[in-house]
Amino acid sequence: MKLLRLEFFKCRRRKIVLVCAAVLAVEFLWMSVFLARESPEELRWGWMLLLYNLAMVDAIVLPLSVATLASRSCELEHKGGAFKLLETMASPGGLYTAKLGWGALVLAVLLTVRSGLFIALGAAMGFPGGVPWGQFALFTLLSWAVSMMVYALQQGLSLRFANQAAALVCGISGSFLGILSMLFPPALIRCVPWGYYGLVALVGMNWDETTRITSFYWRRPLPTDLALLTVWAAVFLLAGRALFVKKEV
Repeated sequence: MKLLRLEFFKCRRRKIVLVCAAVLAVEFLWMSVFLARESPEELRWGWMLLLYNLAMVDAIVLPLSVATLASRSCELEHKGGAFKLLETMASPGGLYTAKLGWGALVLAVLLTVRSGLFIALGAAMGFPGGVPWGQFALFTLLSWAVSMMVYALQQGLSLRFANQAAALVCGISGSFLGILSMLFPPALIRCVPWGYYGLVALVGMNWDETTRITSFYWRRPLPTDLALLTVWAAVFLLAGRALFVKKEV
């Protein structure tokens, strides 16, 4: 807990709040413009339409956002040999865990606030039916789980390389692959970590080629996909921790 408190203390001047505000602004503006351009026939799908497209926006925006947060958390210690000083007071494994806990809490707050904003947006636009609180809670939890899997990867890269360009390039590539993977068959999406934003989405879409009518439906992620998500997260976490613990400082 002491190391975790120190992480929050250290990040006070790292403009983390500004980064999170930028993420929220981009997603909110993107979805507001999208919904404003939809026809009344499309808007009757309301909450399903919003959550379906929000999963796609997450696949584009969150990989780079997560990479930025991880980089902001880890880059300072690379300067001035700070890791060598820190490891005289705490174990490398403890430092890694504290940074991971910091990322988990920041992402949890970010995604909870994000869900609140879109619930307010849907209510303001008069979406039919009541707010699907359970679906929003599950959507937030799944977005957090996928983001933490990606965060484990990005933290490992940010801790391993002093030059944060490597981690940020990975984040940019993840944003590209995240949206591109939605065009892949499910078997191939499972091989793309950033594709899980779409793979575990709570809303599916049907498009009738004959009538050219689009319909949406609620769905649940497959247990196999959730298990694979856990495996990806474990691999990134264990590999990143092992590389950091063995790193010469």
